[in-house]
Amino acid sequence: MASTPRACIVCGGPLVPAVDRPRSSYAERGIYRIDACADCGAGTTVPQPSPEELSRCYEATYGYSTHDLIEAEKRRRSAWLLRWSGVTNGSVLDVGCMFGFLLDEAKALGMATHGIELSPGAAKVAAAKGHDVFTGSIEAYAEAHPGLTFDAVFAQHVLEHIADPRSFLETARRLLRPGGQLVIAVPNFEARLRHLVPHAWGWYQVPVHLHHYSARALDRLLGDAGFDVAEHRTRGGDTLFLLLSALQSVGVGVGGAAGEGASGVTRTALRLLGDFTRPYYALGDDEIAVVARA
Repeated sequence: MASTPRACIVCGGPLVPAVDRPRSSYAERGIYRIDACADCGAGTTVPQPSPEELSRCYEATYGYSTHDLIEAEKRRRSAWLLRWSGVTNGSVLDVGCMFGFLLDEAKALGMATHGIELSPGAAKVAAAKGHDVFTGSIEAYAEAHPGLTFDAVFAQHVLEHIADPRSFLETARRLLRPGGQLVIAVPNFEARLRHLVPHAWGWYQVPVHLHHYSARALDRLLGDAGFDVAEHRTRGGDTLFLLLSALQSVGVGVGGAAGEGASGVTRTALRLLGDFTRPYYALGDDEIAVVARA
């Protein structure tokens, strides 16, 4: 059964209505809203779907085919994250590794590459490229690999999907060697574009995005989990995000599995669009990247 949170999951502050009827690829408009914390700025999807409802949503609409359409762009963004964070050697664990794009870039640098991925199909693709990939949650991975630690743990666009972010971060810390780095990227709930298209911003994605983070909220969560935050960085969203925001702003819905069966023409068009909008990556602030040390 769905539930209605009454307090912020990050700081316990009061929640107030923030976004009424946000557009999303994964639900009809009007089922969900987003409430925000008056203290730390974090947002919460309301009502929160039950595990069973969330599972049905993933099975019905959530696919990685759209991400595969912009593979080159995903690789560039992953390579940038590695360079910016300074993670260029040792061992890396990528949580939510998908097809292994970041792991491919890390392996090219000579790093030992490990991944966690909930989707068996995506995990199989990543493992076929020589990465050690586990199918399951980060908590299940830590339990199955007692004593195993890493120089760096990455989680790109994962934390917003997690019902219990504190458990996730505490587990990530246990998987890091002393001084190891946690590198997280999440949609920025305080992004400028979100305020320009308040109902159509492409990374609302309710209900699969359970929580919506500000930089202040991330700092609070990471500090509570025992991390020292070293650096923040914002950057613009990718081509699919921009396209989704544009289409939703004029009332056009796009399904979560829209990339399945896409033609070469579609891929080429998205690549050209990505090249054209590439300066936006440096100018926009739709995504927050954080480096924190254990």
